[in-house]
Amino acid sequence: MKVEQKRRAPRVLKNSLATWRTSASIIVLGLALGASGGVYAQSVAVNIPAQSLEKALIDLGNQTGLQILYGPDLVTGKKAPAVVGTMEPQQALEQLLRNAGLRYRIEDNTVLLTNEAASNSALELDTTTIQGQGMGQMTENTGSYTPSLTSVGSKTPTSLRQTPQSVSVITHQVIQDKGMVDLTDAMKMTPGITVRNSNERINDFYSRGFAIENIQIDGAAPMALGTTAGSFYSSKVYNLAEFDHVEVLRGASGLFGGTGDPGGIINLVRKRPLDTYQLKFEASAGSWDNYRSQVDITGPMGFDGKLRGRLVAAYTDRQYFMDERSSQSPTLYGILEADVLPSTRLTIGGRSERINENGASAGLPRYSDGKDLGLPRHTNLSESWAFQDGRSDEVFAKVDHELSDDWKLNVSYTQTQDSGLQKRAFNVGSVNPVTGTGATRFGSVARYRSDQQLADVNLAGKFNLFDRQHEFLMGADHQRITSQWRGTGQLAGAFEPINVFDPGSTPWPNPPTTKDWLADYNPNTQIQYGLYSTLRLQLAEPLHLIVGARAQRYKFYQTYQERGVAPAYLSTREPTKVVPYGGVVYDLNDEWSAYASYSEIFKPQQNKLEGPTPAPGTESSNSIEPMTGKTYETGIKGELWGGAVNTSFALYYTKREHEAVLDPAYPVTTVPFGGSCCYVTQGEVVSKGVDMEVSGELLPDWSLMAGYTYNHNQNRNDDTVFSSLTPKHLFKLWSTYRLPGEFNDLKIGGGVNLQSANYVSGTAAVLDNTGAVIRNESYEYRQAGYAVWNAMAEYRLDDHWSLTYNLNNVFDKTYYSTVGSSVAANWYGEPRNHMLTLRGTFW
Repeated sequence: MKVEQKRRAPRVLKNSLATWRTSASIIVLGLALGASGGVYAQSVAVNIPAQSLEKALIDLGNQTGLQILYGPDLVTGKKAPAVVGTMEPQQALEQLLRNAGLRYRIEDNTVLLTNEAASNSALELDTTTIQGQGMGQMTENTGSYTPSLTSVGSKTPTSLRQTPQSVSVITHQVIQDKGMVDLTDAMKMTPGITVRNSNERINDFYSRGFAIENIQIDGAAPMALGTTAGSFYSSKVYNLAEFDHVEVLRGASGLFGGTGDPGGIINLVRKRPLDTYQLKFEASAGSWDNYRSQVDITGPMGFDGKLRGRLVAAYTDRQYFMDERSSQSPTLYGILEADVLPSTRLTIGGRSERINENGASAGLPRYSDGKDLGLPRHTNLSESWAFQDGRSDEVFAKVDHELSDDWKLNVSYTQTQDSGLQKRAFNVGSVNPVTGTGATRFGSVARYRSDQQLADVNLAGKFNLFDRQHEFLMGADHQRITSQWRGTGQLAGAFEPINVFDPGSTPWPNPPTTKDWLADYNPNTQIQYGLYSTLRLQLAEPLHLIVGARAQRYKFYQTYQERGVAPAYLSTREPTKVVPYGGVVYDLNDEWSAYASYSEIFKPQQNKLEGPTPAPGTESSNSIEPMTGKTYETGIKGELWGGAVNTSFALYYTKREHEAVLDPAYPVTTVPFGGSCCYVTQGEVVSKGVDMEVSGELLPDWSLMAGYTYNHNQNRNDDTVFSSLTPKHLFKLWSTYRLPGEFNDLKIGGGVNLQSANYVSGTAAVLDNTGAVIRNESYEYRQAGYAVWNAMAEYRLDDHWSLTYNLNNVFDKTYYSTVGSSVAANWYGEPRNHMLTLRGTFW
């Protein structure tokens, strides 16, 4: 009860004062303790936690004596970062308002907050208030575990409560507290997401049993994620040094995601330049010689702050808990923002990253009956000479133009290129439980390249009709992905047996790194483009209707050339496909809303062919029709305590239809260009369940992010489980608390990832020492549910420096993060490990 009274106090004051001065819609917060401007120049001790902006301004007034005037709509739903130290009140105010998009000025010893520029304002926080589409709300320096705005399901900044789908956000503060380095780390923390190893470097992400295949950057045109699910030969791992936060939408996302499974879509929001100088430094050291450093500098560069820049340099040099495994990765990210006109902002930038990997693996095998080999967790059935050398580059440009106070135009272009050379050494084959043999060495050299070109233009705005305000968005996007993969035959020494229990007893001398290409997929190209639009109507004061649609065209073509064989071709075109979207949000009160939504997606099956089998050397265009997916979702969302906490409870039902199943009228064949024959579209999959999440600051200095997902999925063709690797129950929790009083410099935290049992079953080929198949054997492996606990402690050394200690897998749980077949693809989760990080921030 005491907590509720404390939270409601600002709201009671707001209502009474707004009534007292309705003509100006002004709120007076704080007490004027001095009659002269001297109060603004005297340094005082400030200790304000990260919280809602409304509450932070109250604390600022109480601690500094500032008198602050503002309209109630200026602060609703906005967050403020923690401000601690001895400083002038004006400096404290600037830090609180850093990401609020507000201006201030001083008149007659009173601070006025406003959204509009004042001609006589000599003291203004921002040089521009232009907001970019697709970027949600910047979360850096807010200290918050939840944003008030997101854009992953709308392209325009929208509150989580008004977004009628399940959305999770990994804020900048969560990234810091957990010591996250790349997108995989963020997805492991995201509610409802299952992370699976594709290989030693790449991970696939699944939601509700389906793969997430699309990703956006700043809400622009959809990109292929580059994982195995994407199949465009990329080895991209997104480094979080470039990004402010991560937004994840679960469910069908065809409105803005284009083609793909109904698992969801990810939106990465880039770090932007600030209009004040800031320098950040990080240095980390952890288990297995894991070292990382990062420097991040930003601020105005000229023209009275109209030109701003940011430069981030990061370097990782690490070993792993697995034998014969290490990596080095330098990354450089730069961005410039220029207010070229009072209503126009130009943004340009780029990223360059190098990839140097040692050690390659296909994961561990099992016994041929599916039982666990019980190998030590550090076992890696690869060789020290196996490597991957590559690079990943990105350039982007963006224009945000305000046509008026209510209408904005956005144009963006992004090009990414990933390329590299791999020399792999791995194992394939299950182990005979009697003889202990069966695993065989494989290895080859491959060169890959993937080039994505993405363009997006959209117009968004508000208009009044029937005395109510409505929102409209219309846009177009274009995606072109061109990739190539070239591979050699098996390296000298392949097909030899390997002793999985003592790999050193069966060494593989380093064979020559040949570039005698045997197979060449070039080009391997996908093109999709579409028109999209949404309309948000306020039908009544509490009722909002959202309708939208996407009209899209798709093309895929591929040429396969094998040495000594005539080239084979595949060309697939899909006619215009219209994907509808609809949602309704009903505001129960100022904090709670009920919602329902319907969304769709479609996924071409270009490599699954109808019968009969195409003749060798001829062009094939008989791909079966695309799969379609739809998601129905309903639930309740809450935005509590002025936006400090976001909650959601959702029920969902997803159906995917027209999946390829084997056509009994034709024999199973493999087509040279990677397709297979012959199929019909009779498959149907259903996934349904519950999603629950809460994130934010429950009490002052106590932040939490927690989510629970129940999923039941079924393949209706044979009444079996569709995705047995997706646990029925998945619970994720992370929480931190800053101690009060004289221990306020210490923050502690902890959490758990808990999941129920999962399993994998099927048949596996048993090979002889030449690689020939002797026979097929059935297997099934079931892994019991498990929990992995993590903890952290942060100590604030002074106003600029802090030291953070992360302890992962506290109880050293042995488990498989990914369970695979009997022949390969079983990956241990990391054992207990430590990380110590020193951070410095200078304003």
